[in-house]
Amino acid sequence: MQRSIFRHKILTIPGLNNSGPTHWQSLWEHKFPLSERVDLGLWDKPDRDQWVDRIAAAVAAEPEPVLVAAHSLGCHAFAHWFSGASAVSRTQIAGALLVAPPDLSRLRQNHEVAGFGAAPSFSSRVPMIVVASDNDPYAKSAHVWHLSRKWDARFVNAGPFGHINADSRIGDWPYGQYLLASLQPAPTPVLADEARWLRAGDWPNRVRRDPRFEFNERAHRP
Repeated sequence: MQRSIFRHKILTIPGLNNSGPTHWQSLWEHKFPLSERVDLGLWDKPDRDQWVDRIAAAVAAEPEPVLVAAHSLGCHAFAHWFSGASAVSRTQIAGALLVAPPDLSRLRQNHEVAGFGAAPSFSSRVPMIVVASDNDPYAKSAHVWHLSRKWDARFVNAGPFGHINADSRIGDWPYGQYLLASLQPAPTPVLADEARWLRAGDWPNRVRRDPRFEFNERAHRP
């Protein structure tokens, strides 16, 4: 069995009208056992407050930090939740990949998204990547870049892949998997595990107590 590149559970957050069976989010959910979709409800008539509450509940239900993979309007929902989340709640996010967030000013004719308002701004120690496409019909790459600045995130242009959805024909989007995996904190080096040292005979402590290794300040004074 192929070993997963992810050490954390993945929460996928779709956008307007949900993600279909050939969308990369759906394919990730099938490919990676430790992945789950956040059921935001009201997929065709999104309510910002309800979506934010559903994200908050999903994150709070996890015993360990999770990775977030959001798409389109789901990116804005996540950003609204994160901007209002407590410091403790934010530590539950190991990293967030925010893909193809739309320019909400372009969707003003769509009354279903009117309640989302302007994108929030925040600073964060949580690693995030905002991904744009050269030919996304819902947002210019320059606008997505500005969103990445507002969300204190790294900006990545994935190339000419439309709205980076099922119509983009990118399958399970290996490049997106790489980006999400890169957000994971580095594993603790084995040598940093002091418990292993203690089981090996407590040699670091013995070395520190050995007078041969002590620094004699007087001997080095002129």
